[in-house]
Amino acid sequence: STVTVLDTVSPNAICQDITVYLDGSGSATITAADVDNGSSDNCSVSFSATPTSFTCANTGANTVTLTATDPSSNTDNCTSTVTVLDTVSPTAVCQNITVYLDGAGNASITAADVDNVSSDNCSVSLSATPLSFACSNTGANTVTLTATDPSSNTDNCTSTVTVLDTVSPTAICQ
Repeated sequence: STVTVLDTVSPNAICQDITVYLDGSGSATITAADVDNGSSDNCSVSFSATPTSFTCANTGANTVTLTATDPSSNTDNCTSTVTVLDTVSPTAVCQNITVYLDGAGNASITAADVDNVSSDNCSVSLSATPLSFACSNTGANTVTLTATDPSSNTDNCTSTVTVLDTVSPTAICQ
């Protein structure tokens, strides 16, 4: 007589929530073991998880599904929350520039004018202050450039904006 042994008991998938941090290139990866919290089976169990790769676009809470599978192809699933954080600050890089007052005695710049390729592992937005100059600002002026990423990490640098008045006065005789 033939005895057939069947394993009809499904594994018990148990998940845990975790936090991961984006690296300098803006990515993070996990393994199934990272979200496993003691899953078990009456035999042995293997794990898979999806998704396991994260980028700047995934900052915040992400649902990951853990699948536990035994040798008889019985499965169980659970979900965890993988919180992706970006704690890498941008790098603000400044350059010095010269601007010229116009005929009304004014000059203005943008943050991009004093930026010298600021960067971040995700994206970066720039702001600067001050942006407007008048006759009273002729000479060297310190401008602060602030680089901010989507996770509100910041870095600052300063540049010198030299304001020149090259407009000759107009003499009016009578």
